[in-house]
Amino acid sequence: MRAIHLDFHNSPLIENIGSNFNPHTFAQELLEAKVESITCFAKCHHGMIYYYTKLPTQHPHLQSDLLREQIAACHQVGIKVPIYISLGLDEAMATLHPDWRELSAEGKLGGSSPLEAGWKKLCLNNDAYLTYVEEQIAELFSLFVVDGLFFDIIHQGECCCPHCLSQMIREGYEPEKSEDRKAFAEKVVILMKKRLSAFIRKYDGKCPIFYNAGHIDSSIRTNLSDYSHLELESLPTGGWGYDHFPIVARFARTLGLPYLGMTGRFHKSWAEYGGYKSPAALEYECLRSIAFGAGCSIGDQLLPDGRLDPLAIKLIGDTYKTLAQYEPYLKAAMPVTEIAVLMPKTKERMDDALAGANSILAQAQYQFDLVDGQCDWFGYSVLVLPDHIVLGKELIDKIEEYQKAGGKILASYHSGLCQGKFPASWPLEYLGESEFVPDYLLPGDSWQSLGQMPFVMHEPATEVESEARWLAERWRPFFQRNWRHFSNHFHTPPQGPMGKPAAVSWEGGIYFTHPLFSIYRRHGSPIAKELVLAALGELLVEPLVISNAPSTAQLLLNYQKKENRYCLHILHYVPERRSQLDLVEDPLPLVDLKIGIRMDSPKKVATLSGKELAVEYKAGRAWIEIGKLVGHELVLFEL
Repeated sequence: MRAIHLDFHNSPLIENIGSNFNPHTFAQELLEAKVESITCFAKCHHGMIYYYTKLPTQHPHLQSDLLREQIAACHQVGIKVPIYISLGLDEAMATLHPDWRELSAEGKLGGSSPLEAGWKKLCLNNDAYLTYVEEQIAELFSLFVVDGLFFDIIHQGECCCPHCLSQMIREGYEPEKSEDRKAFAEKVVILMKKRLSAFIRKYDGKCPIFYNAGHIDSSIRTNLSDYSHLELESLPTGGWGYDHFPIVARFARTLGLPYLGMTGRFHKSWAEYGGYKSPAALEYECLRSIAFGAGCSIGDQLLPDGRLDPLAIKLIGDTYKTLAQYEPYLKAAMPVTEIAVLMPKTKERMDDALAGANSILAQAQYQFDLVDGQCDWFGYSVLVLPDHIVLGKELIDKIEEYQKAGGKILASYHSGLCQGKFPASWPLEYLGESEFVPDYLLPGDSWQSLGQMPFVMHEPATEVESEARWLAERWRPFFQRNWRHFSNHFHTPPQGPMGKPAAVSWEGGIYFTHPLFSIYRRHGSPIAKELVLAALGELLVEPLVISNAPSTAQLLLNYQKKENRYCLHILHYVPERRSQLDLVEDPLPLVDLKIGIRMDSPKKVATLSGKELAVEYKAGRAWIEIGKLVGHELVLFEL
């Protein structure tokens, strides 16, 4: 539950590696910080090895058998030590064997240029390099008790090295086509994982294994059996942002493997010497992990001489001492959800439509998961298809089965289309794309509370016909703004109705012609969010959680079957744009909070501190009031 990922990348020019490492001090500092597991380095991005080895790239200034001493010290006090191996980056091997590097279609070697300070990317399809990696794995098992293996930089570009090129031709790929090179690269990664996992399991069939690519999407299913667990790398200030972890976590928790949320103690990102995150931010990121059912891994780095940074380990320790008290309420805790959001097929770390859906639903305190086409949807009341979920026959069949079983659909823009047609059971005919960008949307009579005026829609829309109930209609501008004619600063004002729907409703769902989720993500449009919430209000009349909490609060509901107990996490840490980063510096209070949860009548409701709360049970919902909380509260409903 409480781990450290201890980065240790050192140029061969750095001297006195491990010279001040003290095994006893190291172990005691970790114990004091409540650390249960620490990932330590066998081989770094420089290709340097940090133990006494027969392999050719032991760090030239290694002053002790560092990894051996780290493992021995931690094992003596009951701390596990998974071992890190840099896979995609290995400067030493890239220098010794330049033919092992990736080669682009344009003839550029993978990674940094010759005059650039940066890493060189190795081809994961190179048998000689993978054999070298296997030699190190075998050596590790011969020297140490291996608590796990963490492989990093699991990426493959559109490599056209001789090995890849000949194999692509042999297997029927067309190397001239980028899409074929990408497809082959995906296959390379799949086969590499299978190869290494099979090799490892010859030594230890239960060895924990993780392959890190900095993001997890549905493509992981192909190799899921090659993983023992998942580690969700997501440093908010390191390029991932605060929206990334909840998105990945909501999907990862549907895959059936234990998982860790990985953040960092750094103010910005990895390898930041002398940079420290605010205590409130680190506390928030770890509390958020456990609220999503994840363990915690905090990225840190060892100083070159083998000492832990004293300020960093204190920061981590203060956080983990807080977290330790929550652990009885985390074991076998399963999320309680009612909505599924179908993920688009994309390799992007952050898809705008998906991010918009996550933000809208989370801000309204809906309980939801992110799913792919292989998930079981039938336990969810509503399935959301945000903006560009283009369907194949299998997904159409599955959606129609889901709707026949009583499930409701909320779709927008291109979602639901298959070769220019919507599913036969949807009362929609696709006519093409709008000639106006932007155009306007006027809410219908049933949504008068949203405002009776045409609202600008900042992105293109579809043109549809439908005899179903119109919830909103599209309005045209006077003309399309372009270089020939324009009016005002940005776009042309509304002229009148087009006679076409902007939103329609039928028994099985609601469809919007505009990409509302992307609009909310890209433009922050309040009406986009309000329209989605209005639709959900029709599709899901009795949501699991109702509250008067502001949209800045996060409410996450879990259930422990053995204890017959609901666990409600309430978080109120609000990232704020300061300088060029979103930062959290203070936990924020919530006052006079009223929450109603749909459940059987509880016999007792109390906070983590043991303070019993009065509960009013009516109409199948348990209502509680919390006078004040700061940052985080855990409320326990004993049934």
